[in-house]
Amino acid sequence: MAAPFNFPENLVDRAELDRLQDYLRKMLNPEIGLVARARVENMAEVVLGDEPIGRVTLDDEDGDRSYNLTVPIEMPATNPNLNEAVRGKFGNQKLRVVPRPKKTDSSEIYLDDEYIAVLFRDDATGRSWTFEMAVLDIDLDPQE
Repeated sequence: MAAPFNFPENLVDRAELDRLQDYLRKMLNPEIGLVARARVENMAEVVLGDEPIGRVTLDDEDGDRSYNLTVPIEMPATNPNLNEAVRGKFGNQKLRVVPRPKKTDSSEIYLDDEYIAVLFRDDATGRSWTFEMAVLDIDLDPQE
């Protein structure tokens, strides 16, 4: 399992980081970890097992704390199925891609019936995509 990540102590406390990691594990995969790299402020690498799959950044502007998870998704040439590419990236068969009405450059991502993220097309061929998931600080509050 990956070591936890470290934002500078004055920006994020350890408990908040643990809640963020727990949230991502609950939503995407129980094996996700967060790792700091090269003292980059406000960013951590997201790993699944030992493989880096994306990054999470802190947004603390205007007093509203949030995190943005960004993960590139490449369509395999052998099976160009967007649902399978997303599910394979996260190892989660409960994820599904739903086209957006009136938009051809993006789709929505659902976990079962819950909307969780947007998938943006990066190129005209439709082989390169970016998964973007916003996590608000209120999402990290413990469920009662």
